[in-house]
Amino acid sequence: MDNFFSEKVFKVIRKLESEIIIKKKFLSENECKELLEYFKNIKNKSVGKSKSIDREESTKIFFDFNQSELLKKMKLKIEEHIGEFFVNDFQPHIITCRFPLRLHVDSGKNPNDIIYKNVVVPLDITYDLEREFHAPPNTLVFKNKWYDQASLFTKQSKNNYDFIIKDKNNNFVDILNIFDFKEKIQNVSSGTFSYKGNEFLVNERFKEYIGGLSETKRYNIRTDMHITNNKDFDKDDYEKHMTHQPYEDCQGLEIDKVVPWDIGSLLSWDRSRIHCSDNFIKNNVISKTCMSVFTSKTKI
Repeated sequence: MDNFFSEKVFKVIRKLESEIIIKKKFLSENECKELLEYFKNIKNKSVGKSKSIDREESTKIFFDFNQSELLKKMKLKIEEHIGEFFVNDFQPHIITCRFPLRLHVDSGKNPNDIIYKNVVVPLDITYDLEREFHAPPNTLVFKNKWYDQASLFTKQSKNNYDFIIKDKNNNFVDILNIFDFKEKIQNVSSGTFSYKGNEFLVNERFKEYIGGLSETKRYNIRTDMHITNNKDFDKDDYEKHMTHQPYEDCQGLEIDKVVPWDIGSLLSWDRSRIHCSDNFIKNNVISKTCMSVFTSKTKI
């Protein structure tokens, strides 16, 4: 794989790389609640530079650190642990995940950007209280690195039109081609619709939602070029953490660290690192919410 970044930029990126950073009790319980309440109001009122994207599998609320004193102080607090940083090509955001994030890397789209650290601050975990067993979600950070533009890693690399949606039984389903799905449901006035082994409840609101997804521009490219050898991924690790992703997508990967989600902790790793969520649904987690920041070392 040829480097996406120029040789000069690439050398600086490599020089800045370090081990995974975990800072427990970065925020207090009250500080987490204050942030959640702040962004709840932002989402409801669409204040300042914020915007939100709401889908069945996740909700993102984008923001700018300069839009309030609370967020200015948050940036300074983060810098105490990772050093000075800037945000260039992808806004910081609060993300609530209801389906586990798959293998990806947040390396941006600018070959002149000196990408620095991913920063994640867990703020909330919602468990299914009707179940007896609960376990916190984890983030998996791999030893494998990626020096191309931001990517989602899958052997379904020829398809850039897949979306995760819910069927009529409230189960998440990966629709590999949203255009084909949209075309098929146009002939359904209302009621139950069967599509490749799953049943969906179709009405006008559902059609509008699918239509909106089909017009969404993807940020990450889809690729399987992360697979550089024939080494099988550890099957015990797969069954424990990765069953939300096809096994063949994990070929050649090696876990560096399984990072547990402690509310209020600060988690940080190089933006060149491949990472993903574990399959938290197996642990009876309904959703998880965090602050996510893709940092750079210089301003563009």
